Amino acid sequence: MTGTRAIDRELPSNVEAEAALLGALMIDNRMMDRVADLVSAEDFYEPVHGQMFSAISSEIANGRVTTPITITPMIQHLPGIVELGGPAYAAKLTGSGAALLGARDFAKQIADLAKRRRLMAALECVIERVSDMRERSDEEGYQPISEIVEQMDGVLSAALQTHRQNRGIRFAKAFDDTLLKIEDEASGNSTDALAVAGLDDWNTLTGNMRRGEVVILAGRPSMGKTAVGLSVALASARANHGTLFVSLEMSVLELTKRAITDVLFEHGKSASFDAVQRGKFTPRDREAIAVARKQIAQWPLVLHEDAGLKVGRLTMLIRRYQREMVSKGNSLDVVFIDYLGLLRGDNQKHSRHEEIGTISRTLKTIARELNVAIVVLAQLNREVERRDDKRPQLADLRDSGEIEQDADVVIFVYREQYYLERSKPELGDRKRAEWELAMGAVRDRVELISAKVRNGRIDKRNCYFFASHQAVRGSLFFQNDGLR
Repeated sequence: MTGTRAIDRELPSNVEAEAALLGALMIDNRMMDRVADLVSAEDFYEPVHGQMFSAISSEIANGRVTTPITITPMIQHLPGIVELGGPAYAAKLTGSGAALLGARDFAKQIADLAKRRRLMAALECVIERVSDMRERSDEEGYQPISEIVEQMDGVLSAALQTHRQNRGIRFAKAFDDTLLKIEDEASGNSTDALAVAGLDDWNTLTGNMRRGEVVILAGRPSMGKTAVGLSVALASARANHGTLFVSLEMSVLELTKRAITDVLFEHGKSASFDAVQRGKFTPRDREAIAVARKQIAQWPLVLHEDAGLKVGRLTMLIRRYQREMVSKGNSLDVVFIDYLGLLRGDNQKHSRHEEIGTISRTLKTIARELNVAIVVLAQLNREVERRDDKRPQLADLRDSGEIEQDADVVIFVYREQYYLERSKPELGDRKRAEWELAMGAVRDRVELISAKVRNGRIDKRNCYFFASHQAVRGSLFFQNDGLR
């Protein structure tokens, strides 16, 4: 095999299927409605076929009857048409009406073969880069294998993209279907609404997370974003929603220590985060660990660490975990990303503002195409710190206003305790008593503020954040005797 090309084989194609599809479209123009969402002109192997498909699509879209006769002026000058038989080739394609029966199957196969060709071409390019040991410059050296792997992920993701199905629907049917969805959600039978267990405040603020939506969970540093995100992820898995938590900042070890502390938390009785870090467990803690381990055994929750993750590779990552969860009898419903500021675009030449805009749009596309809810943690800019009232606003979203535009829901995390602790008066100061009273009102509290809810109303909830336990609990925590 030495000295041979890595990929040296005939590209997969079915020119006969392409010809049959074109013939079917010219025999019955209505067939275009059935195949337009499956195949595009770029998918045809024979260039003339692709150009004919484009011409036929354009004519039908403009309401003109399209036949071999009407299409002739558009194809008679095409390069390659002579080799196929000249302008009369169009008439030849309509010689048999049998193609009408298999038009959709032809379209699916043409699109599938096109994906295979694109994938083969891209893989060959990647293989050439792997084998190219020439140095690009004294500073750069060889192309890092990590870059090649990322390119590979992007290639696979692009090859798996499907044609969007942009279909209209009669209002009467949309009316009936929507009422059924509303009734299913009201009765708790909806598969789109993703209510989490034990955090009703989150469900209220988001209007229940939904597949295809992007939720932004944002706050300044030290507000508890990761703690809130991880608590919601645990509550999602507890409700048996397949959950993936992708961390670009912490290792799985660090995340798991926080998750253990949260799962064990019982007000005033359980091990603190510091105790978990150092392995200082009491006998009671160890009993609780054994009970918790049994409870989480079936939770469909995956923790994934990936520093330097690029958005193109994220699609492949989610697809991989989708397949793994399906193989275990679950579905992947919710993806958490911690956090937006560390996620990179595939084009490093853009400004950070442009890059964030591209990432934001891509996340929305991923959520819709892969049918998952995506919760993205994000930092706010420093403008918050310059205001007397430091509660966040939509304008505080860092790097790009497109985040606000693309998100379906924006939730802010705010802790007044954090700011009060940094303005503590000295003993004997006249304001000390007033400060202590204010601290008592906000101690262990966190405000979750919905600043945007595309399908609901904005609101806020005062929840509990036990920082020493990295545990977030709902507003009814104490009313329920501290039970989760």
